[in-house]
Amino acid sequence: MAKLPRLTTWEKVIIGALGGLSAVCVKFLGQDYALLIEQGANLNADQWFAFKVGYFILTPILIFLGAVLAWVSDEPSRIKLLAIAIAAPAMITTWSGGIKTSEAVSVAGFSFISSAHASEQSKNTEDDELTVVDPTKRTSMNWWNAGVSGIKMFFGYGKEIKSYYVVAGSFKDKNSALKHAQAINNRDSIYRAHVGSKARNGFYPVLLGEAVTFSSANTLKKTIVGQRIIHDAYLVSSEKIKPLLNFDF
Repeated sequence: MAKLPRLTTWEKVIIGALGGLSAVCVKFLGQDYALLIEQGANLNADQWFAFKVGYFILTPILIFLGAVLAWVSDEPSRIKLLAIAIAAPAMITTWSGGIKTSEAVSVAGFSFISSAHASEQSKNTEDDELTVVDPTKRTSMNWWNAGVSGIKMFFGYGKEIKSYYVVAGSFKDKNSALKHAQAINNRDSIYRAHVGSKARNGFYPVLLGEAVTFSSANTLKKTIVGQRIIHDAYLVSSEKIKPLLNFDF
């Protein structure tokens, strides 16, 4: 069998770079594409930005890794060299798969909260700030933080779907908030209006149902705004507000 000629340095580097790029493409198609297709509407603007920054930072690194592995190899076969170049980046991208989070998130309008977690929530109600959010707009995240978040997302952290409450009003007086929630429920009990715990600004928010994904919360908001009782509504992150876990009105 004739001996294969040695590959030039440039040939090996190019094959190695293609191997690193192949590993990135396999990661995207196998791990992240489905997330973007199924839950893309529920990712907020910061998550989208961090996702792109993460790939922008790590794709060249993995391409470089593949090129280095091919360069130091004495393998004369282009196919085998390509497999070697894919191997190390693929180990990294395989390990980085999935969504890594310690908290369960509601994605269909149902919240699965353990009694211990609910108890822990109730301890910190006075420290929460009622902050209106718009998931379609980026916050003042600088490039450094975006880079850190992007790298974390590449490795599976921060991909969890955020959940939001629809707030149909907030009141200084708890009794006024309870009356408003009762009026909403009298009009249509499907909204399951209830009063959230007192926020740091001293107001009691009137929440509609449970914390849900952005697309579901935004649809509900558009549905109820302008009705006789609910003149305006806005979204608040479930991380910043706690329900009283009581629907008895």
